Amino acid sequence: MDAFLLSQQFVVAGLGLTGQSVIRFLLESGASVKVWDTRESADIPNTVTVPVSLGTVPTTYWQNVDTLVLSPGISPFHPCVVDAREQGVDIIGDVELFARINRAPVLAITGSNGKTTVTQLTSHILNACRGNVCAAGNVGKPVLDTLGEHWDMLVLELSSFQLESTYSLNALGATILNITDDHLDRHGTMAAYAAAKQRIYRHSEYAVIWRGHGETYPVNGPLADKKSQWVSVGLDLSSTDFGYADNHITWQGEAILNMNDVALVGQHNILNIQVALALCVIAGVEPSEAAMEVGTFKPAPHRCVEVAHTRGVRWIDDSKATNIGATLAALEGLSNGNVGKLILIAGGDGKGADFSVLKGAFSKYVDVLITMGKDGKAMADLLPGAHYVHDMQAAVSLATEYATAGDIVLLSPACASIDMFDNYMHRGQVFAQAIGEVSGT
Repeated sequence: MDAFLLSQQFVVAGLGLTGQSVIRFLLESGASVKVWDTRESADIPNTVTVPVSLGTVPTTYWQNVDTLVLSPGISPFHPCVVDAREQGVDIIGDVELFARINRAPVLAITGSNGKTTVTQLTSHILNACRGNVCAAGNVGKPVLDTLGEHWDMLVLELSSFQLESTYSLNALGATILNITDDHLDRHGTMAAYAAAKQRIYRHSEYAVIWRGHGETYPVNGPLADKKSQWVSVGLDLSSTDFGYADNHITWQGEAILNMNDVALVGQHNILNIQVALALCVIAGVEPSEAAMEVGTFKPAPHRCVEVAHTRGVRWIDDSKATNIGATLAALEGLSNGNVGKLILIAGGDGKGADFSVLKGAFSKYVDVLITMGKDGKAMADLLPGAHYVHDMQAAVSLATEYATAGDIVLLSPACASIDMFDNYMHRGQVFAQAIGEVSGT
């Protein structure tokens, strides 16, 4: 039993999946726990057998509390959290609680886009080459559920929300895949958002960086000055690190992986594969050995994955592209080498985003723009001749009218799905269903 856990009075903030994971872990560890949820009314799971307070709590609530474990969805600037901080309560997240106890080697991954793909691909390669590796964090298991299990290595996907309350995570290797405009309603500025991402490098031994993209470099802490412990990736040829030439990923100038042999598509996924390979090299796998396993990887649904090929037309589901940066990456990635038209279906709830940054990419890459949803009309205004429709069936039907052999139809909304669908998965499923109905397959 960890002495730290037994010495503290804990409050767990949030009754969602993360909060329930923390409650379960602390109770099984014999810790003293009570629960607070910001909602005035909430369903309390039967498994939660400790005192629960809902809504605003008085300042006296924090008396004799040592540690507040904050769920990622609750802002560290919530007035009640501010009260706790002012009373000297240690405010951490579940990842920080994990970091204080964990002894297994860790690879850590963050970024605005591509985290899940890289996390799952890295764990897939390592399980094939080394065995007994677990994906956890923002995908897979909650991090606390891995404690007490016997893993050779953990591959963690970490969001900015998780990282802003993490201080002491030791990682063998870490990476920031990219930084694009997202979650500014929480962080306020791009600088604050980037600073939250940078926390992943604080106690990492190695960094994987994207050449020419300084936002992915460690900018403070010991690793910032240890460039010999950086492994770089890029779409150019490199004589020392991972590169790309003639449709092949290269290592130190030598081709190790033909992109025709993998299911992931687009330039952004070339970078994602390179990062996964780099993390595996840091973990002790030979680059050529790691590359052999990429071809057996099945991508997670709705992340720039081909879902149909009808009459020579490729239909790509990128419904997970819920922000502008993800759609920009898909457009740039799929346009490289594509000789046919690119037909884009986009739109939904933009969450207050500035769509104007898409205008140049639409003009450069998109031949036909079809939009829908709450902010679809505003998006359609960015490209002359764009079409606004009322539902996915109409969007797919219209795309079919324009598409001929050699073309790509891409669903990459740059928006959340909540105005029309249950979630981005549901949106992708409706897209695939509509393709089947229109094509008769």
